[in-house]
Amino acid sequence: MFPENLRSDVNSKAEKLLYQAFQKQLSDNFTVFHQVRWQARNIRNGAKDGEIDFVITSPDLGILVLEVKGGEIYYNGREGNWYSNQMRIKDPFQQACTSKHNLINRLKELSYWKSLWIPIGHAVAFPDVEVNGSLPLDAPRNIILDRTDSNNLSGWVQEALNYWRGENPPTNRSRNSFDVKSIKDLIKVIAPNPRKLPSHHDDSAFIELTEQQIGMLDFIASYRRVAISGCAGSGKTLLALEKARRLQEQGFSVLLTCYNKSLAQFMDKTLGWKPNLHVYNFHALCEKLSRQAALTPNREQFSQEQLFREIYPERLIQAADKIRWHVDAVIVDEGQDFHENWWYALKLLLNEPDDGIFYFFYDSNQNIYDAGWRPPLEEAPFPLNKNCRNTQKVHEYVLKFHPNPNSMSSLCPLGQDVEIYRYTGDTQLKNLLGRFLHHLVIDKGFATKDIVILTTRRKGSLQNQMVGQFRIKADPDTNRNEIFCNTIHYFKGLESQVVILVETEPNNSDHQKLMYVGASRARHHLIVLQANV
Repeated sequence: MFPENLRSDVNSKAEKLLYQAFQKQLSDNFTVFHQVRWQARNIRNGAKDGEIDFVITSPDLGILVLEVKGGEIYYNGREGNWYSNQMRIKDPFQQACTSKHNLINRLKELSYWKSLWIPIGHAVAFPDVEVNGSLPLDAPRNIILDRTDSNNLSGWVQEALNYWRGENPPTNRSRNSFDVKSIKDLIKVIAPNPRKLPSHHDDSAFIELTEQQIGMLDFIASYRRVAISGCAGSGKTLLALEKARRLQEQGFSVLLTCYNKSLAQFMDKTLGWKPNLHVYNFHALCEKLSRQAALTPNREQFSQEQLFREIYPERLIQAADKIRWHVDAVIVDEGQDFHENWWYALKLLLNEPDDGIFYFFYDSNQNIYDAGWRPPLEEAPFPLNKNCRNTQKVHEYVLKFHPNPNSMSSLCPLGQDVEIYRYTGDTQLKNLLGRFLHHLVIDKGFATKDIVILTTRRKGSLQNQMVGQFRIKADPDTNRNEIFCNTIHYFKGLESQVVILVETEPNNSDHQKLMYVGASRARHHLIVLQANV
């Protein structure tokens, strides 16, 4: 069964009944999918997104698409209309048939399925009633499941699929016939399994998507344009990674992008190389395509701000058209860092600019680059409000810098108190820092790679210096007795077991946002060293 357990948000009593019955009665030879949603790769060619109540498969029999209608169902032949509990409903057989063809079109987009003989049919379930009387010609009894079939679902499924296979189904199974491998590929399309993703600083530690996050991805699986708004630590990056992986495995070409170079490197390392999956930070993509199209701008002609904000996005559009570099889906993480014209450029990278798959994840409270930023889609965003990164103690500290602290909560353990200390001058800062690093590494046993020093300044005073027995480095690839130190801007979207915030500047106009971003990078332990002013 996919999912393995009935989801808590299923409201249909009829679907609940059938889910439990299929789970009990069908053998391991059957694979059953509940509440299936899928996305078409190219809707201009006639393929459509779709959803259906159940998909039942067997390597011996094929695929059955099942529409479920609960309540007192009846058909009014004079009107040609269907009713449930006195309320007019859509024609369930037409719904099932349409879903079947949409699923066929989606599967045919995959290279393996193009030449595959697919024994697929549709059926309708009325589990609350017994079907009697005349029905339309497109509703033969063989493809109707009613109350009388509830104790022999295995026999009913076989009868329904045999109806669609005909009296003389193919007996010679060629290598292009429907088989166990076909079902495994089908799972990738309509029930991808959420993976465990490695955390940034410890390859032996893994983060699992929470139930809320998995439910979010499953719920929006058939949406083509989606904004997801989440607080710091809510797993936006994990969801972006998982969505990119799912789409790539389903045959889509995918661009996964963000503003931050270090975050892009992390995402690329996490996913690894996969065909038709492109992971770049935005300006690296601009530079790559511009170079390939011989459109690289002359840096001496423009200011850095003009180059990065205007020229590179323009060249990206020109280069993509020139070398015909386009994708089926664009996924943006840390979307609050993107300017309006960058969104326009990204949408033009889609094979279908108006209908292609476009997902963006953002937290407007982490916007530290553009005060006038607004989301690129008018539709209301899907919210993520559960913090699954920070301990509750760190989370409570982060809330001090959030404009709406009641909108988010933590799912993590209590953890230890946030430590806050004051210092005067660089010498006292280094002494304090050296003492803490010695305590964390020598006394507490933290690995140096699990500790990050973040500064609110664009250029901190600690980089490339010795603090006690430790060398402070701006490069995240540290060795023993080396500690990574960089700006909060550099570390946006990433996390560490221990974060030490230094050189905080309360008089800075962006102080609240910088503290919100910086403090929320700490998973387990946060130390704040504040300068006396």
